[in-house]
Amino acid sequence: MALTRRDFMLGSLSVGSLIACQSAGVGRAGGSGYTELGRTRPSQASGKSILVCMPETDQTKEVWTGLSDELGKKFELVALKVDGSDPSANIARGIEKTRPAGLVLMNNPTVTAYRRYQRGTQDARFPPAVIVMSSFLEGLRDRPVAATGISYEVPLITVVTNLRKLIAGKIERVGVIQREPLSGFVNRQATLAQLEQTWVVRESVGREPNSSEIKRALRKLKESVDAIWVLNDDRLLTPGLIMEGWLPGINERPWVPTIVGAASLVSPGHSFGTFAVLPDHTALGVQAANLMFDIADNDWTVSTVEPPQLPVSTTTTVDLPQVLERFALRDGALTQVDRILDQ
Repeated sequence: MALTRRDFMLGSLSVGSLIACQSAGVGRAGGSGYTELGRTRPSQASGKSILVCMPETDQTKEVWTGLSDELGKKFELVALKVDGSDPSANIARGIEKTRPAGLVLMNNPTVTAYRRYQRGTQDARFPPAVIVMSSFLEGLRDRPVAATGISYEVPLITVVTNLRKLIAGKIERVGVIQREPLSGFVNRQATLAQLEQTWVVRESVGREPNSSEIKRALRKLKESVDAIWVLNDDRLLTPGLIMEGWLPGINERPWVPTIVGAASLVSPGHSFGTFAVLPDHTALGVQAANLMFDIADNDWTVSTVEPPQLPVSTTTTVDLPQVLERFALRDGALTQVDRILDQ
């Protein structure tokens, strides 16, 4: 099946819910630029509210479900739609209307918008914030004030362990294309991966790479690696680079499994991602709720010294036609995969 520009233009808009802000309906309007996607009525009212700033996607709705099931019993939760041309103004209106004790921020653009809001306000103290669905949170240099969160990236060591249960044959050397800003993240993951006899082979590209750099790096990696690890880096996963760099390079022989961090990149017939391991989004919401309960118990203060938490629950997805065409499966391997895509 040929991949059209429209296919990946649409697909890239939902990469890991990090690059995406797909619209899925209309919430309740509360004034110009203010749209509520949901609100809870707590049975054990504490008199405090939590403002959840989020785009409207299937994944963020799953996180909202986990959040509201837990936090909604005690606090009034307000889901504020944050997207459009002026997301910082949306957040400012939401804070003015709800006067929240805490915030939950979903995805990179929302975090950027909230950081912009902080820079533009004179308030000396900001409510604590929990960040979820944001890429490379651990290494984020310009994190919002009074914010902590949960990493969206599943550790490489976990992904490789799952891939070894699926693919027959050795998976020891994993290749990755990296830009310099993410070298620290890759180094940390590589150090952990060595504990499970996994070695990371790096190929660096420029900060604004072109498709030729991507294809050249893939060809070099394929000479010596057993799998390719694709970072959730929006500078590497533009529609143009996917179509003109990644897809030609991945689909050239020799074939090796491709590990991705976004379900939208695993699609039968497109032959990009072979295997994805992602946080379970509903469980991610529950985990964020528990983190907010800890913050409330700590008098609504947040420790920025501790690193972001890792996701506690994950799901796996596999492109079955690609695996059957190119690789050998272990006996009973598919019984250990959560989502099998076959058409």
